Amino acid sequence: MRKTIGLILMGFLLSGCYASSLTYVGTGAGVVQGKSMQSLGAQAASIAIKKETGKSPLEHVLNPEQIKTYKSTKTKLNPCEQTPELCSKISLRVAVINNILENKKKSKATK
Repeated sequence: MRKTIGLILMGFLLSGCYASSLTYVGTGAGVVQGKSMQSLGAQAASIAIKKETGKSPLEHVLNPEQIKTYKSTKTKLNPCEQTPELCSKISLRVAVINNILENKKKSKATK
């Protein structure tokens, strides 16, 4: 009985792990959509599984050939792999905005 309840509970807790591991965006999209607790729970469960077993939840579900295909497809969909110039421009813009925000924060702190 305890095993059955444990399996059902783990099924609910880990239901998002497989789906979220297939997306490129990851848990950030869940937080934006208002699913912060589910995103945090899925990420925490994924980290705990990886720490305990040495494998990610995706590696438990798929065989090595499927993982290889998944990783190659994920790499093809990565916008930074397709257009590195765009990623470098975005990174530069983010750095500039962070500097502006830090300067504003420091100027408010000195006033």
